[in-house]
Amino acid sequence: MTRWFENHQALLSGCISFAVIVLVWQLTVDLGLVKAFFISSPSLVAVEFWRQLMSGELSTNVAVSLSEFACGLGLALVVGTGLGVLASWSRTLEYILEPFIWLGYAFPIIAIYPLFIAWLGLGEPTIIAIAFIFAVTPLYANTLSGIKNADADLIRAARSFGARRRDLFLKIALPGSVPILVAGLRLAVGRALTGVVAGELFGAAAGLGYSIAYYGDKLKTTAMMVSMVLVMIFGVILTQLLSLLEAATDSWRTGPGRS
Repeated sequence: MTRWFENHQALLSGCISFAVIVLVWQLTVDLGLVKAFFISSPSLVAVEFWRQLMSGELSTNVAVSLSEFACGLGLALVVGTGLGVLASWSRTLEYILEPFIWLGYAFPIIAIYPLFIAWLGLGEPTIIAIAFIFAVTPLYANTLSGIKNADADLIRAARSFGARRRDLFLKIALPGSVPILVAGLRLAVGRALTGVVAGELFGAAAGLGYSIAYYGDKLKTTAMMVSMVLVMIFGVILTQLLSLLEAATDSWRTGPGRS
């Protein structure tokens, strides 16, 4: 039993802290410290969640948001990792792409949202484009970094046995970059989800972000909190699943200090 608790300490600690937050939230409203109008309460959110679920409103919004999220993240995964691999192979391409990557990190992408509306119109294409731009940067950067920082000892050993540049890339650098790529994917998930919700806040007919904006405009805090809580839950679940995948891929990675 003790061993089980040690192996699941992080999960248990997270669940306990989450339960404490929910309890404090409920007590804050029940004791009258803050009015439910401003922050709602877990019990009210649960009732509203059931109402939206039974009406089909919630399933529609979730399906739309997840579809846009999957498209944006999928495109970012293909383009980001593809460009990262190509840039690691060609220094010239890396220099060409570098300004755009730093721009992606430094510039508030949502500021050019009106341009996307002008180019793609309101709705899914614009939201997918925003999610794509949010997510592609960490995927590219981590792929490039993982390949460029391949284990130097393995490379020297391979060269001593006559390995060509192509062999070094395909058999050492590319497989060795997988753990860092997964870490980049974990960052990209959060950024893509942010892009989807931000895009839906400003111009959508359905989705969790649309629901937040719609009920927020009507000052229906409890209904708005349902979508907000779902977005947080999706983000936590996806990032934690990728954390497990990151740990699994890191376990076979070789390098200094590893057996």
